[in-house]
Amino acid sequence: MKALPQEERVALRRIIKLLEVNKRDFWLSVLAGAVGIGSAVGLSAVSAWMITRASQMPPVMALSISATAVRALGVSKAVLRYFNRIFSHRVALYGMSSLRTTVYSTLADSSTDVVTSVRRGDLLARMNTDVDAVGELIVKGIQPTWVAFFVSLISVAIVGSLSLPIGIVLLLGLIVSGIVGPYFALKGGRLAEETQVKDRTEISSRALTMLDSADELRISGKLSKLEAAQAHTEAKIYRNRDAAARPQALSIAIDTLAMGATVVLAIIIGSLQLAQGTLSETALAVCVLTPLAAFEGTQPLGEAAIQMVRSGKAAQRILDLLDRARAASSKSETAAAETVGSAQSAATTETVGSGQTADAVETTAAETDATTAGTTADTAAAGVAAAGVAADAAASGLVAHDLIIGWPDGPDVAGPFNFAFPRGKAVAIVGPSGIGKSTLLFSMSGMLSPHAGSMRLEGREVSRMDRTEVSQLLSLTAEDAHIFETSVLENLRVARPSVTEREAIVLLAEVGLGEWLTQLPDGVHTIMGDDAATISGGERRRLLLARALASPAQYLLLDEPGEHLDPETADPLIRDLLRAGKRTQHPRTIILATHRLTPLDAADHVILLARQENGEVGVAHSGTHAELVASVPEYAWAVAQEAAAPEAIMAETPAADPLLGPTFTAENMPAEAQR
Repeated sequence: MKALPQEERVALRRIIKLLEVNKRDFWLSVLAGAVGIGSAVGLSAVSAWMITRASQMPPVMALSISATAVRALGVSKAVLRYFNRIFSHRVALYGMSSLRTTVYSTLADSSTDVVTSVRRGDLLARMNTDVDAVGELIVKGIQPTWVAFFVSLISVAIVGSLSLPIGIVLLLGLIVSGIVGPYFALKGGRLAEETQVKDRTEISSRALTMLDSADELRISGKLSKLEAAQAHTEAKIYRNRDAAARPQALSIAIDTLAMGATVVLAIIIGSLQLAQGTLSETALAVCVLTPLAAFEGTQPLGEAAIQMVRSGKAAQRILDLLDRARAASSKSETAAAETVGSAQSAATTETVGSGQTADAVETTAAETDATTAGTTADTAAAGVAAAGVAADAAASGLVAHDLIIGWPDGPDVAGPFNFAFPRGKAVAIVGPSGIGKSTLLFSMSGMLSPHAGSMRLEGREVSRMDRTEVSQLLSLTAEDAHIFETSVLENLRVARPSVTEREAIVLLAEVGLGEWLTQLPDGVHTIMGDDAATISGGERRRLLLARALASPAQYLLLDEPGEHLDPETADPLIRDLLRAGKRTQHPRTIILATHRLTPLDAADHVILLARQENGEVGVAHSGTHAELVASVPEYAWAVAQEAAAPEAIMAETPAADPLLGPTFTAENMPAEAQR
């Protein structure tokens, strides 16, 4: 351990605590391992004594005990090694399970910032390869070291009791084999680990890309380039592995030479003592043959040293991920606490969907009256979402105050936003592709920490709330949400475990999958392929929406629910989703981001995001669908274009729809639309 850098030693100590090692089983594994190899040492000693004594032609009864001991030691060696494997692997496997659970739960409770800051291949390596490497620390690192220590003590005690000089020689040989040899193995292991970590991450990341996008890469002709790059990286790994093998080979050579030198010196010293009459023939045989078994204890220490390095590096990577997750949570809590005071004295925000007139907003120049629900550019520039009553930081619902959103370590994407979404309202967020609609939904759900301002759910900062508590109040269905390789019913039960078969059938029919369900061989018990690879994109999307509706959450956030669907299917579905919150006894808030405008007549409020003249992204217009059609020419023209050529909208052609273009301004419209 001392040969490891300080940071690796600290990381190993911390990670061992996370393994929650069962000390009883660990020491039982050490005991079984030490006694097992000790049986091998005893077997060599007794066999040497028995062979030498038998050559002296003693009475048969003089050898009976030693013969029985040989059989007992031979059997116990195998049995004890078996128990050693049982106990050590149980400790390691339970520890790996505990560590994975800790990592998964920590990441699940943290913001999305942490996960998105790590490449997929790197995250996969940390969750699998690195956790395995830490678990193997018990089996291949710590436990063999303790076993070697106790076996060495037993061996030196046996030989030293017969011949002190040979015992000292054996001790020195074991030190060389157990310390000097592993030092070179550790050096080679460090070289291999430092050069291969990045390469292994590249392999994992590239392999995921090739698997997930094989068809697209094959069509574009880039698959062969990725395969060549993969082969080059693999060849580089083999070269580095060969270079690292040299010091490891030296470690093995040192172990072999130490054992050979010890045996030779034992023969020389023993022969001199035999000539002097201070050592008997049988004792000489024991002193010469016992070291052969004694070095069996130190032989695994070279691999143990390599495992220490490998586990130390893996522990650092895992702890780096955990520390970032916990730091992000702490940062969110601190930021939330700092915004409480300012949020309570914030400027007036407008409640979406109410029909009341907005309170006057004081400005340094003059007072501006908001006469309609966000249909003027001045209102949008002020960051007012819609007309309504004032909402303070403690208001119920989903409340944003001076919210500026963005991804971790990236620039601000949009904001500031000031709005309040009470329960039971249906809100649609519309804007060009890449304007920040999905980022806004992620920030509303607390998956992304705000760059500035606050986002509160039922009066509490959503990013600092426990994720389990958030999931009971709010459900986010992302554009790339996962479909698990299990039955349709179990996929719906991800949102609510109590969903019955009858409820599942109703939910699927509600999202337009009733006929599809009747065609499945086992109905709701039909197994889906990995991430629903066996069904179409539209069916996959609707299955995710059914899962969202199954959730007991009071706030449903839906990202592009009409994607992969033709307009004739998407529009009724979006209308149904917008009305879904009012069908239950307890109204739910529906907030969805979409490109479709036609079905937004079912929404209580529509928010249009666009890039302002100053380059900032914010609310360009807001109000009901009818109000926007009547007062915003761009919006009315876009709705008319959808009705005239829905296929152009599905293709998301900016020239066909100004709402889907780079900005939301009148300049994007044809001249006849501006008139």
